[in-house]
Amino acid sequence: MKILQFTIDCPFPPVSGGEIRNAANARALSVIGEVLTVSFTGAPAPFPPPNVRHQIIEAARGRGSWQGRSAHPTLHMIPADELAEADSLWKSFAPDLVVVEDIALSQLLALVPRHDARTVIDLHNIDSRTVADRIGSLPLWQRLRSFREHRRRMAQAREADILAAKAADQVWVCSETDREMLLAMGPAGDIRVIANPIPDETVLSLPIAVQRYEDIRLCFIGHLGYFPNIDAVKQIGRKMVPRLKASGRPWSMTVAGKNPRDIVRQLCTAHGLHLVENPPRLLDLLAAAGYAPIPLRFGGGTRIKVLEAMAAGLVVCATEKAVEGLGLQADRHFLSGSDAGELATKIVALAARPEAAAEMASAGRAFVRDRHSSAAIEMATRQAVTEITARRRA
Repeated sequence: MKILQFTIDCPFPPVSGGEIRNAANARALSVIGEVLTVSFTGAPAPFPPPNVRHQIIEAARGRGSWQGRSAHPTLHMIPADELAEADSLWKSFAPDLVVVEDIALSQLLALVPRHDARTVIDLHNIDSRTVADRIGSLPLWQRLRSFREHRRRMAQAREADILAAKAADQVWVCSETDREMLLAMGPAGDIRVIANPIPDETVLSLPIAVQRYEDIRLCFIGHLGYFPNIDAVKQIGRKMVPRLKASGRPWSMTVAGKNPRDIVRQLCTAHGLHLVENPPRLLDLLAAAGYAPIPLRFGGGTRIKVLEAMAAGLVVCATEKAVEGLGLQADRHFLSGSDAGELATKIVALAARPEAAAEMASAGRAFVRDRHSSAAIEMATRQAVTEITARRRA
């Protein structure tokens, strides 16, 4: 079987959440057949996984971030030369299955009538919801000043979600919550939940010992150019840090991730947070912490940062939004709080009971190991691909 995977960024090596999911998909698909991953940004991967080849759309080189070139809130309006090159690669490779990353690249589904292949669109988030969240986070005066423009952009994003779900033979989503959200938009075809992965399963070997949770050592990891994560850093600085300081206990916090915006640098400097930009490896950062504060207020999908932290043995300290769709039990698998301030108070209290913290960390690790391991994802992917390839195109 031959499988063509289109991605925005080169997923090898996987650093941010989207790359991590794409790389996991490629590995799972490579068990089923030969995989060619084609990306629109980045550089050719020097060492892709076995049975996976990687290629760049040459016409896209040097054009910079596609977000800056697209007037649409969620779609990458692919230029004609890039689309023609993708079409040529599709024709020459002659895949049995094509997997397209997210709504951003859904314009590629317009090529389907020219080729004979089943298609999957892999939704990392329900993007229309993310657009609505971003607009909803603006001050009231900004929302009112551009009310019509905001309403138009939300409608565009919603229409893109609906059309893509109808155009592909199968839709992959990260969680049952996202599946229900997509179904609520209208009639849709075959929607499958393919869970997000543990990015690096070697973190499962990090020790869970009582001593790890006695000190308040915190670590937040995420793509620092993504607005829900930027907002989370704001909440950490403005609401969490004051309560940690007021507790009178020593504490330290690391913020790490890809492509931080200037606002993130400013926040870290202002609030005494240690910023690690574009870390080459995360294992040491995770091993040095006992708690992972994740006060997300916006966003969709299932948060890989939650899975990663739990697998590494950190106590995840999160809002309900941060763990939405994962099926975790509050105060068993993770420490739950309504906002960053409440989370800070609960972290201080839990650090005074390190045995309870270690027990929570163990429960969280067991949960993600059972549901988000590479073996579990490969099984779900194989089942989805088997069923889609068994069907004849109408």
